[in-house]
Amino acid sequence: MKKLVFIIVALIAVACNNNLVPKPDKIIEEDKMENILYDIALIQGIKSYKPALLDSNGVDPRTYIYKKYAIDSLTLAQNHTWYAANLEKYGKMQGNVVNRLKADREKLDKPIKKKSKKNTAPNAVLDQEQKNRMMQRKQELLRRRNPGAVNK
Repeated sequence: MKKLVFIIVALIAVACNNNLVPKPDKIIEEDKMENILYDIALIQGIKSYKPALLDSNGVDPRTYIYKKYAIDSLTLAQNHTWYAANLEKYGKMQGNVVNRLKADREKLDKPIKKKSKKNTAPNAVLDQEQKNRMMQRKQELLRRRNPGAVNK
């Protein structure tokens, strides 16, 4: 009975150890790991939206990260697990990645929004100045067609 209690206490002590994930042999710096997570998110987005884009640009998504950051798959896996074990730090890193992705999307959307504003349909909502100019043009055209007509 004493042996059973000792084994249970030993197991609890081992299970309560805060350092469950061992420190990687080669630690990737936090900002470099954040850049890696950002690139992984971009690659995943491209793969789901336009997979042929990667092939046409000669990017192999399976090896791109390893070549760009000069790391191997084991180093990446160990560091990813190690950072993910620290939820506060990992959450901050993921939040920064999401913010960068949103900022990039806004930069890319600006030219599209400007272009779409130039190509608005005639029935689109116009500001007051544009409405006034259109009315003046209409009146000018009517005057040319009917010089004796009264303007309303």
